[in-house]
Amino acid sequence: MVDREWLSELAQRHIDQGADAVVLTGSAARGISHIESDIDFLVLGSGPEYLLRRAAGRLISESWRRRDDVLRAFDDPGEVGYAVPGWRAAIILSDPHGIARAISDEAHAWTWERIGAKRCDAWVAEELTGYSEEVHKLVVALERGAVTTAAVQRSILALRLARIMSVHLRLLYATENQLWDLVNDRLGEIWATAQGRALGLDNERFSESCTAALTLFVLACETTAQHFDKRQWSVVEHALALARVAAR
Repeated sequence: MVDREWLSELAQRHIDQGADAVVLTGSAARGISHIESDIDFLVLGSGPEYLLRRAAGRLISESWRRRDDVLRAFDDPGEVGYAVPGWRAAIILSDPHGIARAISDEAHAWTWERIGAKRCDAWVAEELTGYSEEVHKLVVALERGAVTTAAVQRSILALRLARIMSVHLRLLYATENQLWDLVNDRLGEIWATAQGRALGLDNERFSESCTAALTLFVLACETTAQHFDKRQWSVVEHALALARVAAR
């Protein structure tokens, strides 16, 4: 449990130093923090983008954002998945000008229609096209026995494809800790199995985890195939061919 008096004092110090508003976000705002969880503050105004420090025996995470940057995230397919839920759950600690309340109201009123299906689908297609390069690197690294490089490229695919698919699925998630399980639930057993194997959850051999990461890419592209334009598909199609051969 986080001491509210201490939170209020910290927020007031920021206001006294020129901040526009201070809000509590993350697990502390949702009432599920652990003693080792960081306490997340979002400070509206001009300041350091991100700071970690210790105070009152806890790890403190402090992010500074301008109002326009926060609202811009509500229009960005790559950020909105966690930005909107974060603001919906946020606890406003100090807001003398009503700026944080207005942002919170926008978050509660937000729907995917604000961005639009066309922009979301185009973002998904371009992101997956970009990750074709990681497939090339992983396949070549496996062929050459470059284990470290292969491990890095496998991990990139294993970690990052879920965020792309969350936009395809129009998912919101309060924390990235929920992201992979939410995507697994929506995409089903085949995806979840590949995701788990790519992460090595059942002590898969190294080669098996690499194969699973390639399978994730194949599944992602097959699921979203209708969104690629001609240029994108020419890139993705070759990467798929490489991935399917390597994954046999």
